[in-house]
Amino acid sequence: MTTTSETLARRRTARLSTVRGAAGTVCALLVLSVALTGCGSDSGDDKGAPASAESSPSTEPSTAAPWPTKPSASPSPPPVKPMKPSTPAELRACTDGSCTVVVKKGTELPRAESLRAGPFTVTAVGAEGVDLRSVNATGFASNLLGQHPDQGGPSTVNELSIEVLAIAGDTAKLRLFPAK
Repeated sequence: MTTTSETLARRRTARLSTVRGAAGTVCALLVLSVALTGCGSDSGDDKGAPASAESSPSTEPSTAAPWPTKPSASPSPPPVKPMKPSTPAELRACTDGSCTVVVKKGTELPRAESLRAGPFTVTAVGAEGVDLRSVNATGFASNLLGQHPDQGGPSTVNELSIEVLAIAGDTAKLRLFPAK
């Protein structure tokens, strides 16, 4: 014969099994629903309506890539006309460490004595950026390589900041100013 406490224990176990089974079924249905729904519609319109039976997947392989692709042949930008390089007099204005000049390979920027920087020689100007080299009186060399207008700010040597404003062909527009 079964006692009351045994009967209650069986009933509680049966209720827990029923609840666990129902919860498991709900979870499985949710997972299945999410997997079947997907992220978009194959209907081709932007209304988000479900795809019709006619747009079901075919047996032919798709030629579309699963990710966005870049065009194979992009138009080249129009040629940029180089700027007119600064004159020697305009370059001498940089001795105070505050000037805007146009340079090309071989241009020499004078030493900014008050800012303890320079002289600088432009060693390259092109699509890769602007390269500058400085050798001080003691022989210590500083190189600023690949300087670009979009690099996030100027480069600083001692107390002098140098910013590339533009690159056009084999010329570049530089702004020199005291570092803060």
